[in-house]
Amino acid sequence: MILALTACQPRVSRWVDVENRTGETVTVKWVGDTTHHRRLPSGESVQIPVASGGCLRNGAEDTIMAETTSGRRFTFGPPACEGGKWTLPAR
Repeated sequence: MILALTACQPRVSRWVDVENRTGETVTVKWVGDTTHHRRLPSGESVQIPVASGGCLRNGAEDTIMAETTSGRRFTFGPPACEGGKWTLPAR
């Protein structure tokens, strides 16, 4: 008997790809999420998981926010849905 636990791991299409070209480290998180964030050094990429259904909450909180160490802010969305790609711009 084979037991697969794929429900616990999002499929590749359930990610938003974020690439940081700002020249600074950024903190990336969903708007409205006060507990989970990712730090992303300059020149690197990260995949941010998207909740089932393709979008997080189907509203204003379907937005990803990034803030640099110097305080610059960027937003992606709404909607920020699965399969999206977001490249943070260089200075």
